[in-house]
Parts: sequence; structure tokens; C-alpha cells
Amino acid sequence: MGAYWILLVAAVVIAMQAGLFRRLALSKITYNRSFKVSSCFEGEALELIETIENRKVLPVPWLRVESQFRMGLVFRGQQNLDISEGQYNQNHKSFFSLMPWTKIVRRHYVTAAHRGIYRLGTVSMTSGDLLGSNFVVRSVPLQGKVVVYPEPLDVSEMSLPVQTWMGDMIVRRWIVEDPFLISGIREYRDGDSLKNIHWKASARSGSLQVHRRDATADCRIKLYLNIEDHELMWSKATRPEPVEYGIRLAAGVASHLLSHGMELGLGSNGSLEEEPNELIDIPISGGREQLNLIYESLARLELNRAISFHDYMEQELYRLEGSHDILVLSTYVNDRLQSMLNRFKEEGHRVQVTLLEESGLSRKEILS
Repeated sequence: MGAYWILLVAAVVIAMQAGLFRRLALSKITYNRSFKVSSCFEGEALELIETIENRKVLPVPWLRVESQFRMGLVFRGQQNLDISEGQYNQNHKSFFSLMPWTKIVRRHYVTAAHRGIYRLGTVSMTSGDLLGSNFVVRSVPLQGKVVVYPEPLDVSEMSLPVQTWMGDMIVRRWIVEDPFLISGIREYRDGDSLKNIHWKASARSGSLQVHRRDATADCRIKLYLNIEDHELMWSKATRPEPVEYGIRLAAGVASHLLSHGMELGLGSNGSLEEEPNELIDIPISGGREQLNLIYESLARLELNRAISFHDYMEQELYRLEGSHDILVLSTYVNDRLQSMLNRFKEEGHRVQVTLLEESGLSRKEILS
């Protein structure tokens, strides 16, 4: 009879604790995670901060936290973190035990191995009773992301037209001097405006001196990136290495030219992340904001063709106004594309095609 009562009491206790933890295990449990930075470059390290808090008097005997990240972020080895990797995503699983009024903060050290947009997504939390026979699940949607820019290549030593374009900035093409470009002083000449007089230099020399101004070239540069890895590509690149090299090269060209005060625009026939019908179309401009816009667009670029490069360039031919310096990054130039680029030449544009290979650049073809 005693054993019967013991079993009965045990069954009641088990049932009571199961009901209690089923109702309250995830009550007043807060979870959050965030990246310490909003953007970085390929190859850089960043920090992911994870916070779990139990804001009640009841302990949580066990808590399983599961989440998913797209491939491209490499987490360093860490206790209580099980990572399983698939082709496109990686699944993370951790177990915790929380005492009453307890807060746990974990810092994950991550290497951004590949460009892209990495969103925090949704975290699944599972908890239950002491025996693990009853459990409850709750999903926690999280906001936040980190933008991993492509690593810009150093183009200063490459046989690309960037140095020629920069040299063209300070040539005397126009009769009218650029009022914003001052390169020194010279003696006053008849016809010089009084507002150009350099009074301090005049006082030192004893004769009137004026600012010497250079003329600048009207250099409008447009960079086009073809994401087709071969001329018969239908939808998605199957040989991404040369295209990825072209993306890093485009980032390097943009960084080099914009940091030297030039203006640049960017276009591509690839689709953008989460917006498959939208193409990169960045008008020509300059400055740091333009560079950040190009970096982010290249980070979002998917290797999915939204339109053939030939058709895309045909659209651009009718959109461009005036003459431009054009750099095309592509894995191929067939007769059809060559004919299209010749039409740009006929319209007064200067065109250079740089061919991409898996190991980097190959030959280049100039249409002046």
C-alpha cells in the first residue's frame, strides 16, 4: 500500500511540474542578438552579441536555442555551440540552464568570409519540464543585419585605364578655367579679375600675384559589370570565381577613383538580393556616400542574370547622354557584344573591356 501512495504522489508531482513548466518555462524569457557593427569588408572579424535573460523567480532547467545563418560567416570554435552546415545555410544550436533572475551574455567572434547581407532572422526557443517529457516552443523574430562589402582590389598597379582617367582631370581642354581648382600663383596679367588676386603673396613679392587655376576634363565614367560567367549562361552563374573577382575589381576601381575626387557610376545585369527584378543602376556622382552606395550594391548583387548583358547594354546606349569613359568587366566578348560596344564608340564614348578569368584578369581590349 505504501508503494502505491509513493507512486501516486510521484505521478501527481510529475504532472504538476509538467503543467507548471509548460505554462511558465518561456514566460518572461527575453532573447536578443545583435552585430556590433553594421558593415565590414570580406575577411574582417566582427562580433555577434547574444543576450538571454530569465526575469522570473522560477528557474529554467533547460533551454534550447536554435537559429540559422546563411553561409559566409565563419564562427570560431566555442563551447555550447553546435553548428551544422548545409549548402546554403548553417544551423546553430545551444543549450542553457537559467536560474531565477539570471542574465547570460555571450560574445561570438565571427569572420566575414564572403560578401553579402546577413540578417539575424528568427530564433526558436524550446523549453520544458524537469524530465524533458513536455516542452513548449516559441519563435522570436529579430531585426538587424550586417552588410559585408566585397574586398576592394588594389588597382593602382594594374593595367587599367584609371590612371589615364585621373590624368585627364588636369588637362587644359576648355578655355574657361575651373574656379575651384587652384594649383599655385602667378604674376598679374591684364584682364585678370581683381577677385583672383592673392593679397598675401602680392605683399611678400612686392608685385600683384593671382591664383593660378587649372582646367579640368569633363570626365564621366561608367563602370559596367557583366555577371554572366560565359556567353551561353541562362540564369545563374555556375562558375562564380571570375565574376566574384570582377565584383572585387569593381569595388577597387570605385574606391581608387572616388577617393581621388573623380565621379563614377555603376551598372550591372545581375539581380539584387530580395529584389530579383531590380538592377544596379547608380548614376554618376562622387564622394564617400557614392562609394558606400556602390559597396552596398555590390554586396547585395546576386549571380543571377536578370537580363542578357547585350540587351542591358543596348538599353544603356539609349539612356546615356553625352560622351562617357566606359569600363566593361566581363568574362567574354563575343561578336554580338563587340558589335554593340562598337555602337558606343560611334556615339562618341571611349570603351575599354577588361576580360575576367578565374585567376583574375586576362587581356584587355580598347575601343577609343
